[in-house]
Amino acid sequence: MNRRTLALAAVPLLALPLVAGACSSDKDSKSSSTTTTSEVGNVLPPVILTPEQTTTTVKPGTTVTFDMGDPGEGSFVATSSDEAVFKVTSEGKVQGTFTTNAGGVAEAKGKAEVTVQFKGSVNGLGTPTTFTITVD
Repeated sequence: MNRRTLALAAVPLLALPLVAGACSSDKDSKSSSTTTTSEVGNVLPPVILTPEQTTTTVKPGTTVTFDMGDPGEGSFVATSSDEAVFKVTSEGKVQGTFTTNAGGVAEAKGKAEVTVQFKGSVNGLGTPTTFTITVD
C-alpha cells in the first residue's frame, strides 16, 4: 500500500470523532427534571427526580429514577405504595466503577407514593424521602 492510499484510508477514521462531536453539545448532555414527559418517537425519555423535586406526572411506560447522590458503602432503596401503578426495578448503589440510581417504571394510570431511603451497612435506614408519581 503506498502512502497516498494509506492517507486516504485514514481520513474516515479521523473524521469520525469530528462528526460525533458535532452532533453533541453541552445543552444536549445536561439532563433536566421535568414534571411531565413527552413522547419522542416511540420511546419515552426517563424522568430524573431529586430530593428537591418530589412530584411528577408521567405516561405509562416512563422510566423514573431517583438521584439521591452517592450512596458510598450503602444503597438507596425505593418502595412503592402501589406496584400496579409504579413498579420499582432498581436500587441506587455503587457497582464497580459506576453508581446507579434507584428507579422504576410507570405501569398504569393512578398515583403512587415512592419512598426512597439510604440503607447503610452499619447505620441501618436513613431518613426517607417520599416522591409522588402520578401516571396519566
